[in-house]
Amino acid sequence: MKKTFVFMIAVFAVALAFTSCEKEGQYTPKQKITEVKHTRTYKTPAGTEISRTEREVWTWNGKVLSYIDYYDANDNRSTALFRYDDNNRVVEINYGSNTAKFNYDNNLIKNIEIFNAAGTTIGKYELEHKGKTVTGMNVTFNDGKSVNSLPFNPLRLFIPENAANQVMENSPVKGTTHVLLTWTGKNVTAMEMNGENNMSYKWAYDDKNNPYKGLFDVVALGTDEIFSANNVVREEIMQGNNTSATNYSYVYNSKKSPVKMTWESTMNFENILELPVTCVDEFQY
Repeated sequence: MKKTFVFMIAVFAVALAFTSCEKEGQYTPKQKITEVKHTRTYKTPAGTEISRTEREVWTWNGKVLSYIDYYDANDNRSTALFRYDDNNRVVEINYGSNTAKFNYDNNLIKNIEIFNAAGTTIGKYELEHKGKTVTGMNVTFNDGKSVNSLPFNPLRLFIPENAANQVMENSPVKGTTHVLLTWTGKNVTAMEMNGENNMSYKWAYDDKNNPYKGLFDVVALGTDEIFSANNVVREEIMQGNNTSATNYSYVYNSKKSPVKMTWESTMNFENILELPVTCVDEFQY
């Protein structure tokens, strides 16, 4: 669910319920993020703690987000570039040599295609609408093996971080997964994935402003972050007979936007082993 610099395979699912002043593909936050700091504190089997901090610097051009610079724990930089049409709708996101292209049908997103450096389509997301709301999607892997080898993994677009490893382990070389979404008010409260990957999600929310609402970010964001009006306070992931849950806590500013988010998880540490970790994201506007 959270921002991360581990680009893993995932299945994309979205749902949109914008107000009349918003359109699909637009990102119009109540407050513009200028920087996000991610601190991960790992607990080793010996009882010691190891902290790693990564950060993002956001650059705006008037009303639109121009690019995001991502700095890892060693201060190495990578950049996501956003391109828009005359209606300030995102039409292309470039990350390294890979590109996500957005195709519209009037005011609605028809599909999103992911291309590698050679111009080959790696994956495609075909959206299903009911009115102006996306209620489902077909996600097709044209070459999951190649996607998994990319330094930027385009199929990491929209899935909770805590489930990404499970999806990666079960991802096909080729195949299609159907995504079905459930809305409660302005928030996505459930997601079902059936096909090559079978997983379910449930989310509960606060009543404050979600600063990521409407943002397509090819590096790492979750469905709940991108399209829900509020912030997730609990996430449940179901796969087969296994269920896992994560709780999130927040500190807010005077404009009801989060300035700090905290949760506990288990993550891979330097590609060696899974360790318990305390995660803290801090936002500047």
